[in-house]
Amino acid sequence: MHWCPVALGIVFLLSLAYLQRERALKGQNDFVQFYAGAKLAGTPDLYSRAANLELIQSIQGFTMQTVVYTRPPFYAALLRPLALLPYRVAYAVFSLATLACILWFVIRFSRECPSLPFFAAISIPLLTALCNGQDTPLLLAVLGGSILLTRRKMEFLAGLLLSLCAIKFHLFLFVPLLLLVKKRWRILGGAASGIAFLAGLGVLVNGVDSTWQYVRVLRDPWINPSAIGMPNLHGLVAVLRGDARMEMLLIAGVLLAFLWITQRSENYEFLLAASLVCGLLVSFHSGVADDVVLFPAFVMAAAASASEPLRASAALILTPIPYFMALAGAPYSAFLPVALLLLLGVFGLATRERRSRVYLPAGKGREGVLDPTN
Repeated sequence: MHWCPVALGIVFLLSLAYLQRERALKGQNDFVQFYAGAKLAGTPDLYSRAANLELIQSIQGFTMQTVVYTRPPFYAALLRPLALLPYRVAYAVFSLATLACILWFVIRFSRECPSLPFFAAISIPLLTALCNGQDTPLLLAVLGGSILLTRRKMEFLAGLLLSLCAIKFHLFLFVPLLLLVKKRWRILGGAASGIAFLAGLGVLVNGVDSTWQYVRVLRDPWINPSAIGMPNLHGLVAVLRGDARMEMLLIAGVLLAFLWITQRSENYEFLLAASLVCGLLVSFHSGVADDVVLFPAFVMAAAASASEPLRASAALILTPIPYFMALAGAPYSAFLPVALLLLLGVFGLATRERRSRVYLPAGKGREGVLDPTN
């Protein structure tokens, strides 16, 4: 009976995926931008919108005006092996890789979080990522691996792995702030080393000018045509018809709340979970698929805190209801960023607990164990 809800959840997701089957099976989705980046890596046209659209036209027979390569130069270099394969084969390989990351994360962390398979089985962000050919499931493996390495006191390697989050750096703006505030120098050193290597790889493959081209693309308004529906503060302000001052005020509030939380807790996993929530809130450009990073936040919150309100709030935001409302458009789309703000508030309330549960590093011949005294 334990697996019946999981099976029903998978049937639920498959029924939704069936509605998108043609587009998903043909790869008529965001994956084409990664394939274009792989094809154009090492050329001056990596960030040329005209070259991207022409290549996508030759692959799909039509273009999607906002779907062009907009990721860092190093990512195109890492994706380059996909360019050796036909488009459909490359898409199948990529999809299997993202699915494998999801399965590994769920199976590995279900040992300490038994409800994780159920929430994964009803996850709209995971379904959206898979059907839209997004790469956010790869971040589950990166964050999950970093958590495990940190628990084993392999902090430099944990930071090195964490540097791969730079593929969507705007979702993780609060992570380096956390490492600085809590003086986690080994993790920070590993992350800095990894980013330096990745930046060097991008320059080596795509040239020095690729970095400035990437910055210009990020500042181009065409990559962010409509903020309404985005599950972040930018989307909330758009629904409320506010201006940049309102958005800056909300971002400042999130920053102050995060700094306050860091001063009231020494639990790294608890604070890392809070930083992921804050990163989603302040990300200027994000979609429903990006909310897969709430799964590591849920796992870490469940492991690091005995607060039932926190665990319940972190679980409820993984259910389909907030995402159906986000996909329904304004004014309903405001519900998800408001829910994230409330979740951040619950993190603040959870710091009042004097006793929280944290993982001790794995010793010889055993896995991490819970320490009820910290």
